[in-house]
Amino acid sequence: MTAAGASTPAPDPVVQGASAPCAWEITGNTAGPTLVFIHGWPDDARLWRRQVAALEPHFRCALITLPNFGQRAEKAGGFDFPELVERLAATIRAVHPEGPVGLVTHDWGAYLGYQLDQAHPGLVHRIAALDVGGHLGRPGVKAALMVVGYQWGLVAAWLAGGLFAPLGNLLARGIGRTVRVPAAQRARIRSRFGYLSFYYWRNLLLPGKRAGLLAGYRPTCPVLYLWGERKPLQFHSPRWLEIVALSGGRAQGLAGAGHWLMETHADPVNAALLAWFKNKKA
Repeated sequence: MTAAGASTPAPDPVVQGASAPCAWEITGNTAGPTLVFIHGWPDDARLWRRQVAALEPHFRCALITLPNFGQRAEKAGGFDFPELVERLAATIRAVHPEGPVGLVTHDWGAYLGYQLDQAHPGLVHRIAALDVGGHLGRPGVKAALMVVGYQWGLVAAWLAGGLFAPLGNLLARGIGRTVRVPAAQRARIRSRFGYLSFYYWRNLLLPGKRAGLLAGYRPTCPVLYLWGERKPLQFHSPRWLEIVALSGGRAQGLAGAGHWLMETHADPVNAALLAWFKNKKA
């Protein structure tokens, strides 16, 4: 643990099975409550720099980098969702063995966060999820084609990268440009990040693998759900907003924000997170 504003990275994990912790770093107020941050595609722990700057005077912030999203790959084929959930659980227990933590998530990190809550109730006492809900509903034809197009494009880039990394990286960055990944993140995209999309679609299409997907999720703790309203696709259903309310939480759309709302609308996002985890009205 470190003083506020300092940062201590955990050593790279030595992979010894599904329960090996992920890589993490800790910063912030060592006397404050612990918040754990989980990013999505194509980011890493640096995604949360604006949130950490606002929250670290009050909270101890543990920033996870998902396997294969760091400087080097841990396993060429990546990790299926059940493996990742167990590794995230092991990470949380390692960074805060004293009890449950607050969880801040985005994109695939939100999906994994819901799976974590479902598989390990009591590990998290409060969730803030950004831009991906726990219930997606049934998209229209146009929306479905858009999702399949970029998700399968990432799978194709992942497969190509397994054969020739520069080609896979080029394809993945092209998809990143198409879906408007911020320039800072786009420059570091690697095709190996696409394993999440591969395992999702493999599990969805193969009946014997569907146990690895999120199904019928109901939060075991209150959820704050923030999303950007200025996007061609929304990654939640009206039912999800009802589920959030039933959890004792709340949902808020940010006008003018897109998928990376923590970057473009950091001030309102930070204010909502601070109020949520201090258990006050935003």
